[in-house]
Amino acid sequence: MKGYRVLILGAIILTLLIPIFALSETKDKDLLVDLLEEMDADFVEGNVDMGGVINHSIVDRPEIEGIAEEVRDHLEIQEGRSYRECITEEDEYIQLMGQGYDSSQNYIIFTLSSYKDLGNSHGETFLFINCIKKEQFIEFNDIINKVEKFFDKYDATVDITKCIIGTYDGEFDLEKNRKQILRANNKVRGRVVEQYEDEGVLSYSIFTPYIDEHIYTGDRKMNLNIAAGYNEEENKTYFWIGTPIITIGY
Repeated sequence: MKGYRVLILGAIILTLLIPIFALSETKDKDLLVDLLEEMDADFVEGNVDMGGVINHSIVDRPEIEGIAEEVRDHLEIQEGRSYRECITEEDEYIQLMGQGYDSSQNYIIFTLSSYKDLGNSHGETFLFINCIKKEQFIEFNDIINKVEKFFDKYDATVDITKCIIGTYDGEFDLEKNRKQILRANNKVRGRVVEQYEDEGVLSYSIFTPYIDEHIYTGDRKMNLNIAAGYNEEENKTYFWIGTPIITIGY
């Protein structure tokens, strides 16, 4: 009888630990890719947007060109025929945009904007970086770590949003796609905060304990956004998965 009770106790402990093991396993993999696979979609593209204020003053053209050179060197953006750069100057405003490929063949667009704020006589200089990955990957951490270190040089905070895109062949099916999104939501113990549905688009705002960061929609937390739509020309159903929100058009 004593052995039987020990066996039952062991089974209860194992049952309680299963969700912890499942959570650990999911965190070890890239969460967004894992959710895309859960919806039976093929990876198409990954995007990460990173930005913030790096200087609480307006800078001139030589200074902004110097910062752009620092960005290129730090992110290993290759100069040459594939690299393009343009500058726009107006009264109390200057913007430099560069785009090209880094050493890992990720496509990177960076924008430096410096302006004099009407409410701030010193102005601000803002850096925004978009990285596009066209090949399957495990995580965004390589480029994110580089960008965070660059912002650290300026003692600045960087805001980060991540999004991946996937597809499968065939027309949009509202009921089927809803079930796919809700299945993915259940995998991360998500709570649906907001949802939008019509005949051709689905969009769910979700809060999940699997992601540490969050934003607010109204007074409610969210940190995961999943959407689905249809591209008639390609005859493909598209899925977008973003954290904390989808920042690209769909």
